[in-house]
Amino acid sequence: MPADDVLPWTLLLSKLRRSDDSRVSYAEVMAAGAEPVLCVRERVLEYGKDDDYEPPGCERGCLPNLNYDLRASEKLVGVACPEEPPCWPGWTWVERTEVEGLRCRAKDVFAKLAAQNGLAPLTGKVPKPFLGVGLVRRRGLNVAVVWLRAPKLGFEQLCRGTRAELGVDGMIVLVAKKPPTSLTAVDRIVPFELALDARGGMDLARALEELTPEYRTRVIEDPMLDLDYVRLRLATRPGDRHVVEINGHDFGGFRKSDLKFLRLLLLAAARKNGKDDGWIDKSRLRDGSDKDPALNDLRADLGKFDIPGLGEEERKALLRVQRGEGLVRLGIPPENIELDESLAQLEFVATTTTKKKDGTKGKATKKQEEGLQNAATLLRDCRRLGAPGDAEAVKTPATSRRASRGGT
Repeated sequence: MPADDVLPWTLLLSKLRRSDDSRVSYAEVMAAGAEPVLCVRERVLEYGKDDDYEPPGCERGCLPNLNYDLRASEKLVGVACPEEPPCWPGWTWVERTEVEGLRCRAKDVFAKLAAQNGLAPLTGKVPKPFLGVGLVRRRGLNVAVVWLRAPKLGFEQLCRGTRAELGVDGMIVLVAKKPPTSLTAVDRIVPFELALDARGGMDLARALEELTPEYRTRVIEDPMLDLDYVRLRLATRPGDRHVVEINGHDFGGFRKSDLKFLRLLLLAAARKNGKDDGWIDKSRLRDGSDKDPALNDLRADLGKFDIPGLGEEERKALLRVQRGEGLVRLGIPPENIELDESLAQLEFVATTTTKKKDGTKGKATKKQEEGLQNAATLLRDCRRLGAPGDAEAVKTPATSRRASRGGT
């Protein structure tokens, strides 16, 4: 059954690789698990005309004769070749969804992709044959993103001229197939073979890596830059542990510490949904100290556990600090942060009781109760910043005398 919210990105890309203006049938859209009406509503496709239909097996590219009436009850359409001699004898009967068509236009698809990938509009007029997609403001640079399905002779000169005309720091040229070129690092132009994931992600971070090969060294030193090649997912397993995934790897830290996990969640929620580009006052980490032990603890855990392809200094640089300003943020772009719905059922791993030597439970220490009170405050703040769950339902453990379950 086609999902109501699915867009057929693989199908759309296959069409764009062949033409900037092509036909796609209802049947193709539905076979890709999408709904034609949704695709039109989302403006990635528009309704076509019956005379757009190109029957398979037609060698002349003619407009076929169509008969909608004779077998209408069977939802079949008759297709006849009008040429003499015909490409096939008589009527060929096909599903009506094969004949009903939509138009797939590059300008519409890329307008949607620009929004999906958080691209800003290009301010200058993009000269033909390029199609303007958007502007990436990343790594301290303004990088234009344009589409050119089929690079031809003089490609390099066209690219250099377009980049100069747009007045940008660099340019990513999306292509159906990457051509051999004589472009060098000095040109700051990267031809990038377009691929799309299930959500329409263009993976422009890979193109930026090629455009700025020195960036991974520079990002460690500059707190205003992001590690845009890092993806973060935060989740929880109620009653078991918290989950931090970095670039798809289950990270070893923060599993059993409510405070550390919620501090990271607060930074993630502020970066994804907050104001001031995610910068918050470090006092919101519920540290209670002027010596930044909370930040130091977070950094220590980030540096302690390995992640393939990510060095220790890079992991520590995920926490960005403005020295002298008392401000901190997560150095990951908002679109690379996922807050899983399981966070609405978050349970504190710590408890408000201690275990005595004889195995019986005793009263919680003052430090334990303070920690859980801080955890409850952090959880409320996280949810007010858009993390899943009801902020007003969170109870302070010192009042309820028990751990919070699902914010209660």
